[in-house]
Amino acid sequence: MEIISDKFRLRPLRKEDMANKVRWYNNPEVNRTLLLDEQLELEKTLEWFDKHKDDKSRREFAVESKDGRPIGITGLIHIDLVHKTAECFCVIGEKEWWGKGIGTEVHRVLVDWGFRELGLDKVWADIKAENTAIIRVIEKLGFKVEGTLRQERLIAGRRIDIVRIGLLKEEFYAIHPELALTDPVEIKDNRRRND
Repeated sequence: MEIISDKFRLRPLRKEDMANKVRWYNNPEVNRTLLLDEQLELEKTLEWFDKHKDDKSRREFAVESKDGRPIGITGLIHIDLVHKTAECFCVIGEKEWWGKGIGTEVHRVLVDWGFRELGLDKVWADIKAENTAIIRVIEKLGFKVEGTLRQERLIAGRRIDIVRIGLLKEEFYAIHPELALTDPVEIKDNRRRND
């Protein structure tokens, strides 16, 4: 299954994507925005992929440019189909794509897909309180700050606050009414075709 946008495509994460994941996550400029306090190792990341590749509570995608170049990773994790919630994330690893609105657009497409295809009612995420750029991005999509977990994590030897953000389905489509009426992305599923 692929999700096709005007600027990029999302395709299921594959084992060969793990080398890029390690490179991106270990890049200090990328890592400073993440809630990680460790350097990834390729062998362990490959083992992690093998362990989680069939996990139904995760839908992870490689973000590729229209010409097929990998530029990042995104997905929904902790998918709870009983409560219809999931945590979202997006990492744009290639610096040439920063500041071009790709992260916002990836989130928009991913969230819309989660609401439509998975039947979710809410998408949430935890972010560093100091990451004001990401907070601005998510507010454009309709996310609301739900609270601050004070000194929640110890990262790089210091305690940091974590902001919990959330987006309800009706809030998203109120801000993006054009998406409620049309299908903004082309979804290709190689297992079955709905023409």
